Amino acid sequence: MSANKQPKPFVSSVRLLALLGLVLCVAGSLAAAGSRPQAPQTAKDVDTCGACHEDVAKAFGRTPHSAIGAASCTSCHAGSEAHLKDGGGAGILAFKAADSAARKNKVCLTCHTASNAQFLAGPHGKASLDCTTCHSVHASKPHDGAKSGGTKACITCHQDVYAKFSLNERHHLQEGVLECTTCHNPHEPSTLGRLGGFKQELCLKCHTDKGGPFLFEHGSSRVEGCVTCHDPHGTPNRHMLSTPSVADLCFSCHTIQLPQWHSSFNSQTTNCTSCHTKMHGSNLSNIFIR
Repeated sequence: MSANKQPKPFVSSVRLLALLGLVLCVAGSLAAAGSRPQAPQTAKDVDTCGACHEDVAKAFGRTPHSAIGAASCTSCHAGSEAHLKDGGGAGILAFKAADSAARKNKVCLTCHTASNAQFLAGPHGKASLDCTTCHSVHASKPHDGAKSGGTKACITCHQDVYAKFSLNERHHLQEGVLECTTCHNPHEPSTLGRLGGFKQELCLKCHTDKGGPFLFEHGSSRVEGCVTCHDPHGTPNRHMLSTPSVADLCFSCHTIQLPQWHSSFNSQTTNCTSCHTKMHGSNLSNIFIR
């Protein structure tokens, strides 16, 4: 290197001191912000409201809403300012029967839209039910938002369906092996009404051996779905079949393409599955014999 050329410093001493001062200033600001106590809005609301609603405030303290610290009384109950000013009164949104479902749902969906975006398009939303029909924000059990807990909340309305689970062939709902929500999502449109086509993938989550893939597929299983032959809630028939006779069930579809010599068979003397043992699908036989 020539004598008249000096190496340039990366940062001048003045700029270095300025940069160091800026870093210290920012660090000090962050430390001060971290040391300042944050306004406990939830605690303030619960304390204020708890002066009159003591039992509700205590129950709220054991719920997920309280645990995350993101919700307070005034977050959900609109009109609380006037309510406090008047020392009570009917101006507040109290989630009572007189309050419209649309108004109540709007409050809940303010936070829960991401996980329940299709609720209003589903059967519960279309029936003008609101979230508090099944859920209690002030529930005392922190892991149970439903008023009566899971399936019990469903059977409050769906008693006709629940009655089927008392039949001899059924899914084991009462034993706790599964719940209604294992198969049904109450917050979405009822796309599983017939469980046909790709929607029967829900059944195959448990009944994996019936899904294949098969070289020869049973058309009714793949196109119309499992409920073409089975009632998933329960029946008095073997294997939860929709009819007591297997032959009657098969003949309800296979009435034209049967070989002539099948005409001597009847539902009293014939069990189709004695020969067609692979009715869900086969890799060896297109008539599901093996």
